[in-house]
Amino acid sequence: MSIVKIVIIATAVLVGLIVLIFVIALLLARGDTAQLGRIIEVVRDVVIIFLALEGILIILALAVLILQVARLINLVQNEVKPVLKNTQETLQSAKGTVSFVSDTVSGPLIKASAFFAGVGSLVGNVGGIRTALKKTAEEAAENVEETVNAKR
Repeated sequence: MSIVKIVIIATAVLVGLIVLIFVIALLLARGDTAQLGRIIEVVRDVVIIFLALEGILIILALAVLILQVARLINLVQNEVKPVLKNTQETLQSAKGTVSFVSDTVSGPLIKASAFFAGVGSLVGNVGGIRTALKKTAEEAAENVEETVNAKR
């Protein structure tokens, strides 16, 4: 059921009770006033007893609510706070470990890797220059041979 349907039903029940009480009051008003006084006294006494019982139930419900809130506060202070404190300590330890590993392992490893990449690039460039010079020398020799062959 949706909330709107529940509100409509509750409103209809409340209006129905008010109309019923009004009709009962009209019927009682048409009768004997002496007898009506005794009926009203009895109804008044029953309503007073009902309200007293309802007050007792409300006080008991408030006591239970206060006990539950006290238990919740105890739970938070004695169980959740230590767990949070341990979690914070663990995170601080992990942060220190990450910092240590970064400073002592990752940093030097990255520097060494960069150095060797630079050396490899240098060797590759030197080898490329040698290859280019070799190709240039070979091309020059071929050009000389072609020129000699062409002159013949």
